[in-house]
Amino acid sequence: MTKKASRTAELAALARASMHREPALRGPDHVAIHFLSAPLKLLVSLEPLRRKALKLYAKLMPGAYALVGARTWAIDDFVQRELQGGAQQVVVLGAGYDTRAYRFAETLRAAAARVFEVDAPATSQLKQAKVKHLFGSLPPEVAYVQVDFERDSLEERLTQAGYSTSARTAFLWEGVTYYLQQSAVELVLRFVRERSGPASAIIFDHIHRGIVEGRDTSFGAQQQRRYVQSKGEPFVFGLDPEELPGFLEQHGFGLEEVINADAMAARYFAQAPKDSEPHRLTSFCAIAVARAKG
Repeated sequence: MTKKASRTAELAALARASMHREPALRGPDHVAIHFLSAPLKLLVSLEPLRRKALKLYAKLMPGAYALVGARTWAIDDFVQRELQGGAQQVVVLGAGYDTRAYRFAETLRAAAARVFEVDAPATSQLKQAKVKHLFGSLPPEVAYVQVDFERDSLEERLTQAGYSTSARTAFLWEGVTYYLQQSAVELVLRFVRERSGPASAIIFDHIHRGIVEGRDTSFGAQQQRRYVQSKGEPFVFGLDPEELPGFLEQHGFGLEEVINADAMAARYFAQAPKDSEPHRLTSFCAIAVARAKG
């Protein structure tokens, strides 16, 4: 399980590093390449190899590459807005090789804000070693919170790392919700609402219920569903667009923004090569921003 988590983190970083190499798009994550193994760095750096890999990626998981790019831009925007609005903490749930603590270091210092990167011990330790190699030391404004999600209390681990339950916090939850049971999703939302300061907010991506239940036949739906099942990580949680506001309201949140596929395409991929399969988005994914009430 821990080896799989580390591999998943590297594959997500690979997609972000590749997006940064896109001539027409220039994805914002210029740091991701430094977290890759030597063979994957070579894959990204040699354009013919990168293009071949993109074609294979698009065949196995159509729409996924574009979603990774859209998430990167959307979450970057969210973090910067929240810091400018007064957030004092950023919590990255399932951090993997997330690079925002390093790309936004000056903004974080200016806001006197801290970042809490939450992940499984093996992935967290590997990342810390890579950060030390890249920067010479671990940044003082970043806390690496190692959590065994089957045994540990998230609140206890965060508190031990210096997390304040009274500070306004921005929570980042990327590429996770659809692999969890609804009860686990609700548990995280309850923690955000009850154990963070006023005006705290969360950004997360989610999929529609139709792909979970197997009735969505739109672009990429059946291929993605079969692929994740073959890897032993099936989609288990989804919400159709009309369900999302009520679900969040029920758990004490107000829905502030939904970025659906059409909005992602217009906002982030207007300059993408026309008719490019890797840059095509699926209609069953969306990114949501919600703020805790009260």
